[in-house]
Amino acid sequence: MNNQHAGESLATSMSELCSRFSFREILVATVIARWKRRRMANSLGPFPSWLRRDLALSDEQV
Repeated sequence: MNNQHAGESLATSMSELCSRFSFREILVATVIARWKRRRMANSLGPFPSWLRRDLALSDEQV
């Protein structure tokens, strides 16, 4: 896929998104998605139990 084709595809996708949903709905969905991604990145779940113990954190999955 070349850059021009990718740009056209993105423009088409954005146009379809904007025609189906209001600006407010898109904004709220974006804020929620970023908040969830940040929570996931800051969670301790991916760390193994031995590392959580070494850091004096709870051994339970968060």
